[in-house]
Amino acid sequence: MEEAENGVRNRSTTHASGNGVRKLPLSPTTENGVRNRSPTRAPANGVRKLSPSPTRSSAPEQRKPSASPPPPRVPRWLILGRIVHRSSRRRCGVVEDDATASALAHDCVGRPVRASLRIADPPAVSRLYIHWTGRPPIEGFSEPTAIAAHRNSILFHMATPFEDPLMWSRAPFFPDDYFVYSCSSSSPPTLTLLPPCFHGGDTNPKLDNFFQPYRNQQQRIMLDQDVGILSHGDEGEFTVAQLTFSENDEFELCVLHHAPPASGISKEWSVNKVQNPPDIKINIYSWMTDVVVPIGRCLCWVDYYQGMLLVDVLIDSSSDPDHQQSLRYIPLPKKALKSRRPYRDAGSPDPLRCVCVTDNDIIKLVCILTERPASSCPFAITTWTLDDKHDGKWTMDVDTTMGAEKFFSLFGAGHSFLPRVQPSFPLVSLGDPDVICFLLKDKDRGLFWMIEVNMGNKKLQSSTLYISEEEEEGYPPKRGRRNNFFGHYFIPSKFSSYLSEDAITR
Repeated sequence: MEEAENGVRNRSTTHASGNGVRKLPLSPTTENGVRNRSPTRAPANGVRKLSPSPTRSSAPEQRKPSASPPPPRVPRWLILGRIVHRSSRRRCGVVEDDATASALAHDCVGRPVRASLRIADPPAVSRLYIHWTGRPPIEGFSEPTAIAAHRNSILFHMATPFEDPLMWSRAPFFPDDYFVYSCSSSSPPTLTLLPPCFHGGDTNPKLDNFFQPYRNQQQRIMLDQDVGILSHGDEGEFTVAQLTFSENDEFELCVLHHAPPASGISKEWSVNKVQNPPDIKINIYSWMTDVVVPIGRCLCWVDYYQGMLLVDVLIDSSSDPDHQQSLRYIPLPKKALKSRRPYRDAGSPDPLRCVCVTDNDIIKLVCILTERPASSCPFAITTWTLDDKHDGKWTMDVDTTMGAEKFFSLFGAGHSFLPRVQPSFPLVSLGDPDVICFLLKDKDRGLFWMIEVNMGNKKLQSSTLYISEEEEEGYPPKRGRRNNFFGHYFIPSKFSSYLSEDAITR
């Protein structure tokens, strides 16, 4: 990374960048996939008030709610948006007795901050909120972003203004705070501020004295697409890791292990060299990590046009030199390797591919393959399943392959309002490997749709509008948007399965 004048570092654009599931009665389809909750009840039960959303359509037609609907069910999984929201309705604190609200934490400057979650049934998008009551009214610096999720934890980061108002004009110097929002069925959600990582950061004593507690450039460069989280253990343990390629043609693994508070173990970042496989067959210099996914004890860094790099991040190589972390490389299927990455601005997410790991540790690759020049069948959706992680053997899912003509035939009369455009940003359901969610962009009307398709039985199961933060919160039309959505990939999450039942059903 190049350094700009006055120590300001130019960062690449980031991606814009079945455990514990309770079985509850099914609920009727509701608006935008958000379950209706009783507007009032005893304070101890965790009421949540949700703003209205456009109608969600469910194939073959929308069902009418019964006079006495059963309690809403817990979603088996969530589609988490990467944009972290700040609600004007909640800016003075969370909704009273919101059971998704975290305990109070503080940013690196000392301002109080909490997190909560608006939960929606897929294919509707769930949203992470922060309640940052002490945030200065400053415009022009980056909004918080969700990075990754695993089991009961969500990792996000935000730029934090300095305490001194005279320094609020120096937004490029604002420190980056990384938080992990976690939950369990036995206690309220927590919000953990991770310590800053200074390994590889820029040091300039004369300049550093002007910025307290520290300036952004002192921190290690950690691009969103290079960082993942692995939840493990039964007491809130998690590991956050970043894999990068160093100037010495070596991979570096930057790791932080979070142990339960009762353990007395302090949280510290460590950086270790990772052994490269002797037979690795990748172009390291063109490697571009698209996503980091958890697989067992490993985190897996995926390049959608080359393959996957697996690292056992739970090995403590610093205390045991005989157990060093090493890379395991799994190339993509040959057919997927034939396609080239479409040109995008640096750091933009790839809209045509995804790798997901389901509840049962089934690893799926989804490719929306296009032909150049375009033919009568402009695209085909093809999926593969990784049968053996050790041998890197992929099997094409013949029964779930679908061309454009078949894809559009699923819309039918009940979904005739959907735009007949090439789908993008596929996401495999964590509960059913045959179900894939897609984003449809209606350029003519300026709308985005989320749809849920069962690729096995060739059925469009449901659809819903993507609602912007401003539309959801009811901001005036003339008010400028905090976050502009142009389409981006989403994060699959099992977070709702670990919440207490009252957080969802009442």
